[in-house]
Amino acid sequence: MTTSRTTEKSADPIESSVAEQPSEPKRWHYIWTFVGLAVALSVGFWLLNYYFAGVVQTLSQISATSERVAFDVTQPRLAAFHVRAMRIGTSTSGNSRNSLNGTCVEGLITPALRTKVVYGRVGYGPLSIELLPPARAVNQNVITGVFAPSHDDKDMNLTGRTYLEAEEECDRSGVSSSNGAPVDLRQRLPAPLPIWGLASIGAEFTGAQGPTLVPQLLLSGKLTLSANTVPLWIVPPTLYPVTEIDLTVGSRVEAYSAPSSPTESDSTTGDPTQEVNWWGTVYVDDEKPALTVAVATNVPRLALYRPNRHRPDVIEATVLTQIFNDPHLINLYKLLGVMAGSGALISWWFELQKRTRRARSRHPRRTIRKACSRVLVKLRLSKERPRTA
Repeated sequence: MTTSRTTEKSADPIESSVAEQPSEPKRWHYIWTFVGLAVALSVGFWLLNYYFAGVVQTLSQISATSERVAFDVTQPRLAAFHVRAMRIGTSTSGNSRNSLNGTCVEGLITPALRTKVVYGRVGYGPLSIELLPPARAVNQNVITGVFAPSHDDKDMNLTGRTYLEAEEECDRSGVSSSNGAPVDLRQRLPAPLPIWGLASIGAEFTGAQGPTLVPQLLLSGKLTLSANTVPLWIVPPTLYPVTEIDLTVGSRVEAYSAPSSPTESDSTTGDPTQEVNWWGTVYVDDEKPALTVAVATNVPRLALYRPNRHRPDVIEATVLTQIFNDPHLINLYKLLGVMAGSGALISWWFELQKRTRRARSRHPRRTIRKACSRVLVKLRLSKERPRTA
């Protein structure tokens, strides 16, 4: 019996050789290890980016056509503007000789700190400029600006609400006082008006309340949002585009502030010159309606208020956006991917060489025996076929 079993086992050398081969081990633990490493690296990069970058530093640029632009002055010297051929209306000061109510003025106006400056123009109508006291001012007769006339060395303080509007009569009076000299048509247009402070473009959409047209609508515009890259060692930070948004008619754009916290424009603590800022210019074009606005800001979060909506649309570049869009981080991901792939390939190569040497040391003639066994089986089958026939 023992001899017959031994003969049966040795009768089929292919099956015996297959039985001698060990089963391939499963590689699931390698897959789970790779997934765990990927998750750990992603979380690590996020924490590293959040630690070094914190809030993503952004730069937003707005090109718009709007009837109304307002801003709270943070640096009076940079917010000064020149007026000509405009009629002024202001609260009278203590000295009646300095009263400018109803007069045509030409000169330089420097708004006071935290004064709200409002530029307005409805359609193709005249330009209007308004100076308002700070929102939290206890006394509404505070100084809102200083007026320096072009033909007088004596400056005048503007107190309380001050309103200026362009008039043709003032323009004609200015021409007649210049001895009839020809005036360039471009000089009749208001000079470009500066924006330096916490700005707001457009106003809440409301209907007409009387015959007087009030500037309020934002007609059209585009907002381009860019962000600063994360500084990596010797690589300096640069700007990269994030998104572009079309501003709808009747909307309002300003810095976002949580409902439970005061707005940045109402803040009275700290140095206002170090606050986040808006800067740009506003100018009048006779061939275009309203005001042409070009402004930029480094406010990290913007709010876009639209009609028929109670809550604003928040526009910002989040940390998650920076992780996947930052060119510096993307290049770093590529470098780490190449390094990880190269390391995995080298590890696989060494593991393959190690297994090959191990297999050769255990079964040096295994391949030769397999080939001989197959040849013998074929010969045996070829000899048995005629007998069965």
